[in-house]
Amino acid sequence: MEPLILANEMVKMRNFVLADVAPVFELASAREIAENTFVPHPYSREAAQEFVDRAREQWSADEAYVFAIVDRASDAFAGTMGIHPEGEHNSATVGYWIGKPFWGRGIATAALRLLIRFGFEQLELNRIEAGHLDQNTASGRVMQKANMRCEGRRRGSQFHRGKYKDAIWYAIIREDYCQSQKSLGGSEKI
Repeated sequence: MEPLILANEMVKMRNFVLADVAPVFELASAREIAENTFVPHPYSREAAQEFVDRAREQWSADEAYVFAIVDRASDAFAGTMGIHPEGEHNSATVGYWIGKPFWGRGIATAALRLLIRFGFEQLELNRIEAGHLDQNTASGRVMQKANMRCEGRRRGSQFHRGKYKDAIWYAIIREDYCQSQKSLGGSEKI
């Protein structure tokens, strides 16, 4: 797929560029990111380079679409969000992290709404799902605000930092998305 920009009043989502390695390293190095995700800690500049390179390679191969999230207010790199299609079932899994300086500002919700629209309108998916570690309730609120429905707890399904932890999974299907767009008076295409 060609490079793409998704945007609303709060965020701009774009393809990764090599200049993103430094801000990825800076934000992903925070211990709080590792506590709630599978980002390694300590995080190295080499890991940031590998992440950006892989995101670019996956995009070029149409394997996954991993976006850099830019805060529109400051024009600063704020985090990342990717959608990983699974062709056989016409579904996809979403993963993301937002840098600590950008927490609590609605950036993740704004980005997830854009990514869901992209998934249904551009990728023509039927289902989009995402999960979070049990202790990361803020991520669950992001998914709820993006109209995803909680589908349940997967007990002990994630081995995270030396312990088995529960994961909470959410999803939205095309039917739900179309219904929500009707109630909003239609959808603006990307």
